[in-house]
Amino acid sequence: MLRIYMSFIFLIALIGWILYRLFIKKDLKKNINTLYVGLVFIGVWALIYYFLAE
Repeated sequence: MLRIYMSFIFLIALIGWILYRLFIKKDLKKNINTLYVGLVFIGVWALIYYFLAE
């Protein structure tokens, strides 16, 4: 059960990081590669959950 909550915490952390870089630091374009890595990580995690839930 904790694994389900961990995915939401990671998603919230990624959204928080994006908002922090976008509005406070204003350097999201410099960190676009990190953003892509985070999105791929969340996407793979979502696929794993999808296939395990079937």
